[in-house]
Amino acid sequence: MMKPYRTAGLWLLFSMCCTPAIVSAIPAVTVNSPAARSAAERYLAQAHARGLAPGEGRLLVVSVPEQRLALLAPSAPPRLFAVSTSKWGVGSRKDSNRTPLGWHRVSDWIGGRARPGQSFVSRKPTREVLPPAEWRSPDREDYVLTRIMWLAGLEQGLNRGPGIDTRSRYIYLHGTNQEHLLGQPASHGCIRLSNRDVMEVYDQTDGHPTYCWITEAPLGLE
Repeated sequence: MMKPYRTAGLWLLFSMCCTPAIVSAIPAVTVNSPAARSAAERYLAQAHARGLAPGEGRLLVVSVPEQRLALLAPSAPPRLFAVSTSKWGVGSRKDSNRTPLGWHRVSDWIGGRARPGQSFVSRKPTREVLPPAEWRSPDREDYVLTRIMWLAGLEQGLNRGPGIDTRSRYIYLHGTNQEHLLGQPASHGCIRLSNRDVMEVYDQTDGHPTYCWITEAPLGLE
């Protein structure tokens, strides 16, 4: 079973109530149709066929053309989240700033106790906490905020190995201060989510074997 939503919700609610009104990021949706459930089961079957996502594991599927992430778990309807992948397209080469394709696992969950909007540098939390009014900041540098899920490639020669290694390239799922760009390619290789959504995905996967398939195909869940 997927956990009830239990992130740092009280702090998020307080901070949003005590700051000027902002435009929300694209909301996450639950897709509970028979067709969506069937498609989710096919994705999970693909993972199982590779020896991945055993038991209570989780699967994340990122569609580059749709700029969506699907969170899949056994016996639960799919959850869909808006993302931003690289504005330079897909690719695995070191220093390319592109988003790698293929199968990955989440190797590290970082920042579980961080405040919403807290900034990270080299995966270490800083004292800087951006309020929700600054989560849509076109004139500020690209921040890594709130939570980090660090990906490691599983396919030798595609996203694992010298010069193309996803983990060595520091490819994460993370929160962003550029939520206004979600739904379109905008990152430097990582997979950005809204700060609210990255907390949910983090909480639903932390403690479970979690795999991530990044694909150029549509999700087929709607």
